[in-house]
Amino acid sequence: MFRSFRIVQLRVATLIIAIFLLTSCEDYLDVNPASEVKEDELFEDEQGYKDALYGVYQMISDKTLYGDNLTMGFVDVLAQQYNTRSSSHMFYDAGLYRYEDSEVEARIFDIWSSMYTAIAQINFILENIDANRNVFSSDQLYSTVKGEALSLRAFLHFDLVRLFGSAPITSSGAAAIPYRDEFSVKNEDRLSVKEILKKCEADFKEAEALLAPYPEMDEIRNPKGSLGGTDNFLAFRQNRMNLWAVKGLLARLYLYKGDQSQAFLYANEVIDSGYFRFMTQTELNTTGEFNDRTFSYEHVFSLSVYDLRETSDEYFRFSTGESGSTDTKLLVEEDKVKNVYEVSQGYSSDPRYDKLWQFSQSIFVHAKFWQEDELSPLLKNLVPVVRLSEMYYIAAESTQNPGTAVKYINEVRQARFIPALPDDLSAEVLQNEIFKEYRKEFYSEGQLFYYYKRTDAENIIDSQISPVTDEEYVLPIPLREVEFGG
Repeated sequence: MFRSFRIVQLRVATLIIAIFLLTSCEDYLDVNPASEVKEDELFEDEQGYKDALYGVYQMISDKTLYGDNLTMGFVDVLAQQYNTRSSSHMFYDAGLYRYEDSEVEARIFDIWSSMYTAIAQINFILENIDANRNVFSSDQLYSTVKGEALSLRAFLHFDLVRLFGSAPITSSGAAAIPYRDEFSVKNEDRLSVKEILKKCEADFKEAEALLAPYPEMDEIRNPKGSLGGTDNFLAFRQNRMNLWAVKGLLARLYLYKGDQSQAFLYANEVIDSGYFRFMTQTELNTTGEFNDRTFSYEHVFSLSVYDLRETSDEYFRFSTGESGSTDTKLLVEEDKVKNVYEVSQGYSSDPRYDKLWQFSQSIFVHAKFWQEDELSPLLKNLVPVVRLSEMYYIAAESTQNPGTAVKYINEVRQARFIPALPDDLSAEVLQNEIFKEYRKEFYSEGQLFYYYKRTDAENIIDSQISPVTDEEYVLPIPLREVEFGG
């Protein structure tokens, strides 16, 4: 169905990027064999821009990025979310932060190159869109394409700097990554973390200004429906860089850089929008077609990952009669899971524990991304990128009022059916409660590692390396980076 971007005819957008990475711009734009299209032909109509943008979403939903490595796989391994201590486990060296290992190095290169490939396609769109504004049927569609492209460029650079740069709390002036804002093969200098975050902020803010005049487009009321009208391009806005996703990512960025007032402001804009809500108990108890394990009503921004079942089954499920090696599985000891969700304190009703941890052939596994045959297509293949709960955590961490902070945390706890915290928590205890929420909320979503890094935590729970420093927190830029990032 529409939600899966595979159905879109991408024309030549992806092919152009592949050629771009291997040749000069002048060379490929001068040729026009049957399988290639010139720049002016690709963007001769509105559909060309739509297809090119769909192509970006398809790229970033791949296993190399948010379909695996940057969510349930590699980045969560760095956060020690799983047991990978067997020397034969596929993530053994990654779990020890051995970035020089050939397999880990290859994975890091895949992340780097895939991110910059997607950024190149974004820049290709942006480089042509203003000159061809007349091909759009409305100002709204022009603004939507440009706004989404700008926000995607900021989003990808932001995650690149979160991976390959030092955290601002430790060294915001250190050289980090290039910020590629032109469709070009020329090498770009690496900018400081501070400079990268400033450029991300500028792109996000421009995107916000482009999307804000059309609030009715992003009146997201129901993830199981569409407000797209006759144009499917405007449907399922939770799976696209909608206005609220931009605001939510700005909240995340401001918290990361230490601007608490702006983080608080933007987090509350998402919370107060009224377009997102926590799951009800009735919805959480639903099975079969609408067994909503990713809590889709809470998605501010999620991606449609067409091969999610394959990845989920590989990591988190055992087929009937399957036995032997677990070296490709991402397993967690049952006792650890019970400790994370504080089951001994009577919190077993927390749906993040009760609903999302199951037994598969008598083995305890994380079931958040299980894709059952009977599951509605509207709920299949969803990987959350920005959640409503994160906005509450950001608001709690960025407010100057401890009592207000507790209220934000308690809103989430109430939605998870666990007791409220007392109002008079110390700052240290409050921060620890926020940390515990990150552990509970973001299993297999890739956010916990960034929490550790942002707060400059010396210890990562279950890590065999201590203290954890930039040697572990900062991924090395691949030796072949000149081919992609500059």
